[in-house]
Amino acid sequence: MKIQINDLGAVKSATIDLNKKLNVFCGPNGTGKTYIAFVIYAITYLNNKSFGIRLEKELINQLVAENKVAIPLNIMDIWNFRNSELYKVKANLRNLFAVAESKQENYFGKTRIEILGTYAEFEAKIIALEYEWTIKLDNSFYFTIFKDKNNNYLDVHIPSDIIKNKELIEYLDIALLSRLYSLLVFFPVTSATIFPVERNAIFTFSNELLIKNSEYGQNAKNRYPQPIKDALKIAEDLTEIEKSKSTYYEFAEEIETELLKGKIGISKEGQVEFRSNKAKSISLSFHQSSSIVKTLASLVLYLKHLAIENDLIIIDEPELNLHPDNQILLTRIFARLVNKGLRLLVSTHSDYIIREMNNLIMIAEGNDEVKETAQTFGYKADEFLIADETQIYMFDYKNNSSKQTEVKPIAIGRSGFSVKSIDDTIDKQSDISEQLYTTLKYGKPE
Repeated sequence: MKIQINDLGAVKSATIDLNKKLNVFCGPNGTGKTYIAFVIYAITYLNNKSFGIRLEKELINQLVAENKVAIPLNIMDIWNFRNSELYKVKANLRNLFAVAESKQENYFGKTRIEILGTYAEFEAKIIALEYEWTIKLDNSFYFTIFKDKNNNYLDVHIPSDIIKNKELIEYLDIALLSRLYSLLVFFPVTSATIFPVERNAIFTFSNELLIKNSEYGQNAKNRYPQPIKDALKIAEDLTEIEKSKSTYYEFAEEIETELLKGKIGISKEGQVEFRSNKAKSISLSFHQSSSIVKTLASLVLYLKHLAIENDLIIIDEPELNLHPDNQILLTRIFARLVNKGLRLLVSTHSDYIIREMNNLIMIAEGNDEVKETAQTFGYKADEFLIADETQIYMFDYKNNSSKQTEVKPIAIGRSGFSVKSIDDTIDKQSDISEQLYTTLKYGKPE
């Protein structure tokens, strides 16, 4: 699935390939990376999709009676659903970015958002699709979907222990078919979650920022971009979210062990807390915890309780508050995350993260000798990145007089890739340092 976005903020045009398991945004500040990330989130977030496409009553009755049903697919209806969802994203840009309604046309009047491909290509893709999903309906009910190659129906299974739930049966009527359409339209992405740069403040000030059933809380919510509001909802519902355990729970514990050196949990009051391995009896509140805990807590909780295979994880500046050695470790964890079936979109300015991604690409591209060398440096078997499954994008102005940025893919070879803007800055700093040192030691040259 390739998404093309034109005339959005600073960006003139960008085409992002979500078929890639890892997408990386690079470039100077103010070049539109966050804007593009927000739009991709709005397009792929499952709970952002419309309800109301009703499933035939006889199919619901069969599902309730037998715990399974085969649902025929009307591909033209699915195509129209895709178009209507993209239109809704465009129409809702002012809420996505928390812009006043009066400025919607001025800011986004020329913006175009589309998924590339013709109807014939879309139809062929749906029919040829062969996959199995296990996802949640409204974060409450699991159901499994099977799609065999070269057919136009879906087999849907729901566990027998929840099919008797009256709330679920009522919900199926308006939600199930809409959810199925979303999965087909935005394949291979199941859903999306986003960790914006404000993620530290969300858990720190969630009580102040979002107050249930209060006038202040409702007014405050209207001032935040959609990703912030969605993150606040999670912060508000941690006690309920904690009741679920995702298939990535143990992976989250690995992150706690390797990076945090402790455990992240939820207090009785529904607040994030942290217990260090060095003082397990002492519980620290979120604002008392170290900066690395604040930076990674949201990711750990998501992996423990919400993650589903093929989810797209969007992280803006993962290097926030992290020492270089932890930036390197986190990059290795990103590789393991991708190789465990999740998808990742990262926006970064970190040379340490870029260099480590290059190391991971060389490990994947290398022969047995390269892999043996990697093992001597402590790399694990699943810490690698496949070049063909990775795409790097450079956001930058063509020249100083340009008013909009160009977004161009960066070539990836066997030894990785180069981000010119970062390399140029490092080279310039090194040159200045060398000249200052030479002058300090030998005096100014004549």
